[in-house]
Amino acid sequence: MRIAWFFIGTFLLLSSTPIEELFVIKEKEIRVKGVTSIGRFECAYGSEKLSDTLFTGNIPKSKHLDFVIPVDRFGCGNFLLNRDFRATIKAEEFPTCKVTVRSLTRKRNMFVSDLDVNLAGKQLFLDDVVFRHETNKLIGEVDLSFEMLDLVPPKKLGGLIQVEDKLSLQIIMGM
Repeated sequence: MRIAWFFIGTFLLLSSTPIEELFVIKEKEIRVKGVTSIGRFECAYGSEKLSDTLFTGNIPKSKHLDFVIPVDRFGCGNFLLNRDFRATIKAEEFPTCKVTVRSLTRKRNMFVSDLDVNLAGKQLFLDDVVFRHETNKLIGEVDLSFEMLDLVPPKKLGGLIQVEDKLSLQIIMGM
């Protein structure tokens, strides 16, 4: 009887231990989406092909996944939008944006992560960001505001064209 309890206890202990997984990240992309009074905009930066490893579970600091983005390389579709976006996020003063994936935990069919975001000189710590698993990609999305970043939404043509305060930051990791 003791042997049976030993095997049952061992089974329960092993089945509740989280499984560490690893993913080879081949592409990293950041997108910033927003809405203006005349339509939507999307600015993106995708890094060149790479090979990096991301682990689930408690990630040691040396294994964090960093996105370091030169702000002047964000593309918004045309040179006017590019210029306005860069001016809004103070590209000359803060030439890079950094997003760090600090942890990644599987929760059923999705992943949850803690992120550090450094944009326009403002450091944000975001907990429990949900990443959905799509074909060969992990995609996380965070809603930010200009106010959170201590920025003022741009206005053009005497206020006729205004950008809404809400921004969507999308983090895409291609596998």
